[in-house]
Amino acid sequence: MKQIKRLSGGVLLCMAFAASSAWAEPGHEWGYSGDHGPAHWGAISKDFHACESGRAESPINIESAKKAPTDMPRLKINYQPLPIDISNTGHSVQFNAAPGTDSISLGGHAYQLVQFHFHAPGEERFAGNASVMDAHFVHRADDGKLLVLAVQFKLGAQANPVIQALLDRIPHEKGAELVASGVAINPLDLLPGNPGYYTYSGSLTTPPCSEGVTWIEFKEPVTITPQQLHAMEAFYHGNQRPVQALNGRDIWDVE
Repeated sequence: MKQIKRLSGGVLLCMAFAASSAWAEPGHEWGYSGDHGPAHWGAISKDFHACESGRAESPINIESAKKAPTDMPRLKINYQPLPIDISNTGHSVQFNAAPGTDSISLGGHAYQLVQFHFHAPGEERFAGNASVMDAHFVHRADDGKLLVLAVQFKLGAQANPVIQALLDRIPHEKGAELVASGVAINPLDLLPGNPGYYTYSGSLTTPPCSEGVTWIEFKEPVTITPQQLHAMEAFYHGNQRPVQALNGRDIWDVE
């Protein structure tokens, strides 16, 4: 049952645990360390079997990418401002997108943004190196196919205004959701100016580790300040799945 409290400034605090949340199913809890860590995800539930036996898992180490052919479908982005709806899921900080409009397309395939969340350090590796933090933008098409955009962060002197807007409103209690009416952000402002990316076929990086996910990994990172990184790490640090075997998959370099 969801308990809703109205806060000052037109903000709602929703205490909600989704039925699919690992915090809501005793015996199916997963995490990033110890007996519930990534090495044990496949044994926690039969629904997580792909975490152990999958052959096209994510994240990966990106190197030796092939130049994409000119006829490969290209990404098009059409993000619009969205009202802030942010959750402390128990595993990450997550922004929940309002449904309704096609956010991106790849070739003739349209996808809607479902949510984006953060990992610190970043889960993707580039020539063996991880970024200080990443954001994963999870999209779903009408046919159920998933596509994830990944953005890396680097430290710099310029504060990221979208990150700051979220930091000002992240609920501290795990499982809590905060909806701020009258406040909007545009996910486009979290993307780099350089549209170049790598793409490959992978999986979700958290249980159930479902495969068949199209990954778009932007090459250029965006900037946050050390203070913003430390504030994000105060919620979650170390929610990073180890690198998974490539198993012969191609990585394409798209300019």
